[in-house]
Amino acid sequence: MVEVLKYTLEAGIIFCVFQFFFNQVYCSLCYNKWNRIYLTSGTFLSYLLPLLKVRYFEKRTDNPNFKILDIDLHGNGLDVITISEEQNFKTIIGNFFDSAFFEISVEILFAVYVAGVAVKLFIFFRGLNKTLKLKRNPLICTLDNNIKVFDTQLNVVAFSFFSNIFLGQKAKTLSKEDLETVFSHEKQHIKNLDSVDSIIFGLFSALQWFNPCLKKAVVNSRLIAENIADSGVSSQSGLTEYSRLLLRLGEKNVSKIQEPAPKKKPRGGLTERLILLFNQDTDKIRKIRFLSTLTILLTLTAAYILCAGLFAPQDYGYRNPIKGKFRISAGYFENKLYADSLGNVFEVSHPQIDFFLGEGSEIISPFDAVAKLSGEEIILKKENLEITIGGKNFFPVGFNAGDFVKEGEVLCEITEDNSLVYIKVTVNGKVIHPGKVLKL
Repeated sequence: MVEVLKYTLEAGIIFCVFQFFFNQVYCSLCYNKWNRIYLTSGTFLSYLLPLLKVRYFEKRTDNPNFKILDIDLHGNGLDVITISEEQNFKTIIGNFFDSAFFEISVEILFAVYVAGVAVKLFIFFRGLNKTLKLKRNPLICTLDNNIKVFDTQLNVVAFSFFSNIFLGQKAKTLSKEDLETVFSHEKQHIKNLDSVDSIIFGLFSALQWFNPCLKKAVVNSRLIAENIADSGVSSQSGLTEYSRLLLRLGEKNVSKIQEPAPKKKPRGGLTERLILLFNQDTDKIRKIRFLSTLTILLTLTAAYILCAGLFAPQDYGYRNPIKGKFRISAGYFENKLYADSLGNVFEVSHPQIDFFLGEGSEIISPFDAVAKLSGEEIILKKENLEITIGGKNFFPVGFNAGDFVKEGEVLCEITEDNSLVYIKVTVNGKVIHPGKVLKL
């Protein structure tokens, strides 16, 4: 759950960066087809880039911040030492992420996120279903390329969805010439497959329902689709005549009751469409301006791919033999000198890593190996590598001594919360840090 939320949040942040760059650089300029590619590509890249980071190998450390709290000397030669991790900012943050409070918080956030996605998907598919049901309305005519025109009672002029045009009540007052121009406009939407963009942003809106940049991105996408269609129709029927039609349609949408003008005009209005329609930049100038600024964005993207890997180093080694909830209770260290309260110096080693496992966790084989059983221990052997996994109330099940186990095969299921488990690793008979061969 944590990884899913981290990935989703990182994708959302990248999408916000793309939208910020669009709003600051491309939004006021008129290269509509390029802007369309930019916006739709941004949705896919925001989820792709987190997977493309150049990760670096994480260097293991054998120097945990442990100190001795208590030493019990026994006559049989066994010294029992109680250790505690030195508290600093890093360990405090680490303890918080290992706490039950953080786990519960993640579960709540994940549940809220999934619920939000479910609600948004329901709304999206319900709207899609309502649009498809409009095809049951009376068929007015069939245009070229098998484009069908349906009559609806909606309070709009017209809109299209793939190869269908739906006329609303406001279209009934238009002249034959104006209606032909409206058809031409909707044909442009159908030709450009603008319905695909609507579906892409509809699904993306469900995945990123919490993203503050999403609403403006959807508005930008719709405006660009209108601008492309406007440009296509005006090149056929004449720029002046088409702009007059837009003004006449705009008058039909004006309320009879005059309301105070909003302080900030929403993007995508009639005025902005007309301004962009009369933009006189040539295609060559638009491409030069677009490409010159695009290099900046590509440089930032490359920097992210390289630098983000520094903050998310790649673990090396075999897979983690623990599947499910766990936290480290004592780390590996060797030949460390510690002093007690009386000033006595002791040389201490802890040649294993101890874990507390949650109920429902599983011990799995980190690689293909031969398994041995020794009391409450599992010993996995592969060439010169040997891994010992054991602990209190640790009962391996499902295999016999000497069996060949495959990577990922379940060796033991944990039935009690906070079960104590330890892992020891030896190479050629020498004990080493388990983190050097396992992704812990």
